[in-house]
Amino acid sequence: MSGQTVNTGSEQLYEQLQREMAVLIKINNLTGFLPVKLDNLLSAIIKEIDNIFFPYKCELHLITEGRLETCCTYIKDDCCKALNDQLPLTLEQGERLCCEAEFCANCYQFHVCVPLIAGVDKLGVVTLKSKQKTEFHRDSMELLLAVVSQIAATIQRARLFSRLAQEKANLEKANTEINQLNQELQKSIEQLNKAQEQLVISERLAAAGQLSANLAHEINNPIGVILSRLEWLLLEAEENSLPDQVIEDMQIMVKHTERIARTTKGLLSFSRQTVDCMSPLDLNTMIIETTDWLRSQFLSKNIQLDLKLASNAWVLGNPGQLEQVLVNLLNNAKDAIVEGGEISICSKVDLDQKMVQVEVSDSGTGISDEIKNRIFDPFFTTKEKGVGTGLGLSISYGILENHGGSLKVESELGKGSCFSLLLPLFIEAKAGDAS
Repeated sequence: MSGQTVNTGSEQLYEQLQREMAVLIKINNLTGFLPVKLDNLLSAIIKEIDNIFFPYKCELHLITEGRLETCCTYIKDDCCKALNDQLPLTLEQGERLCCEAEFCANCYQFHVCVPLIAGVDKLGVVTLKSKQKTEFHRDSMELLLAVVSQIAATIQRARLFSRLAQEKANLEKANTEINQLNQELQKSIEQLNKAQEQLVISERLAAAGQLSANLAHEINNPIGVILSRLEWLLLEAEENSLPDQVIEDMQIMVKHTERIARTTKGLLSFSRQTVDCMSPLDLNTMIIETTDWLRSQFLSKNIQLDLKLASNAWVLGNPGQLEQVLVNLLNNAKDAIVEGGEISICSKVDLDQKMVQVEVSDSGTGISDEIKNRIFDPFFTTKEKGVGTGLGLSISYGILENHGGSLKVESELGKGSCFSLLLPLFIEAKAGDAS
């Protein structure tokens, strides 16, 4: 009988060791799959501890709040002897328990407290409590220490993963913000470059305007005298029956003198020395009327016109000058198209910016970057000699600037051009108020 008792005890010990080894392997497998949700993982580990150390009840108290159980008062007040000494602690009923709760003191016969330590970090305490007075063997304590060590490493790794994930999120957020700042900076640089280009053009045109005004005044006086004398001579020639060749030569002189007069008038317009009245006008009406009387010229080159006009495009301006700008842009678009193509006129109203924009686009040859920087210069033209004076765009630029607006161009060689004129919106005016 004594032999059978020894064998039975050995078998029980062997089975107990197998169960403990299985628990260790299972806990090791559970903690090997990080990152996972830490609360779920710890719940599974506590369940395994409850099974292996029955009838003890396992509790886990972490210093960081919000993890499974509320952290006990002793840990909060830094009075936990097991955690402060960093050694396991066993207490029987009647001794000062590690928990102040009356329920624990009255109901539990035995406590085992093991600190959760990872390096120098105090993470919390694992507590085993039993309502029965049960002996806690040394082998059980070694098993518990091994499990607690695994829990501490798991918590430390989980928190490390959490910090790394947070750092990654912070880096991604910072990278996104840097990219946005770079885009905004690039946009600001582009706007600054455009503003600088407009400023250079404005300064160049201002200097040319002063020179043009002085030159126009100096030319106008002798031109007026020459024209009056030529007209008088033509009258004398007809009355005195002078040869036809003489009359024809004088008519040619009048023609070219008038051409000089027109050029000086353009110089005066460019320099803004002419003052005309401003009145409310609907740009859409002006666009429709202008394209109607120019339509035959477009049809002769098989050019299609496309109008997309927004409503209430009212501005305060000089009708004659703004019509001159539109005619000039349309003629330039027509000349840029060799044969067959399309010219599009689009008006837009921006109520937030209180601006009206008219875009004149063509499917012509486009403008190279080298020429684009000079197209607003006075007397600059790419047309054949005798076709244009090179004052059209510079005069148009000056007119729009005098109206508080601007003239811009976007073009690519071989892909057409788009000239945009911007004018302040006349809010007070409404459709039908032109009278």
